[in-house]
Amino acid sequence: MESNDMIKIQNLSVKFDENVVFDNFSVTFPKNKITCVLGPSGSGKTTLLKALAGLIPCGEFLPPKAAFVFQDHRLLPYLTALDNLAIVLDGKKEERRERAKRALTDMELSEAADLYPPQLSGGMAQRVAIARGLLFDADLLLMDEPFKGLDLALQERLIKYFVKYWQNSRRTTVFVTHSILEAILVADKIIVLDKAEQGAAIIYEKDFTLPREERALGVLEVDALRKELHDLLVTL
Repeated sequence: MESNDMIKIQNLSVKFDENVVFDNFSVTFPKNKITCVLGPSGSGKTTLLKALAGLIPCGEFLPPKAAFVFQDHRLLPYLTALDNLAIVLDGKKEERRERAKRALTDMELSEAADLYPPQLSGGMAQRVAIARGLLFDADLLLMDEPFKGLDLALQERLIKYFVKYWQNSRRTTVFVTHSILEAILVADKIIVLDKAEQGAAIIYEKDFTLPREERALGVLEVDALRKELHDLLVTL
């Protein structure tokens, strides 16, 4: 179910054997904003993304067209890095390849254009997957720990690129992460899930309106929110 300014999931119930992940769970995501979802392992974060993508039946919810960046890259092994990007684009072949080349450059992967996925390191393959998700023309962008496994310096550079790209497109984004700082740097809204025998629940929601260019360690609002989330998450 959707409204003009929200994407809503209502009464989501998901059970795997005896494991209840969600039971009549409801949540809303503001359109044209980035919502970051935090929570312990097993709290339903990835399952929620799959419901938004239509990969799990979700009652009356009609999933929008979505781009999904998974934890594993899922690149087509018989296509080069360049062609794994070009294949999701519309237009003439040369135009698509030029856009793909620019995306690889932005991801610091211009030297990998002609390499096949088995020739890429895990971090390189994940960067190609992130670029593919950003390029795919969809109403909703779903990201499941997209920067996991990348070194800290590279994470920081790619977060800046991601935010810059997002500001140009303003695509509704749901971004799952275990990193508090990552969430603070990118989110318009932060949600924390906690697991329970009766199904996961939202135990924290906060809109974060500080301009992204002002978000850095040492900034009062950033440090306060980081402590608040840390103190909450360590108890889960």
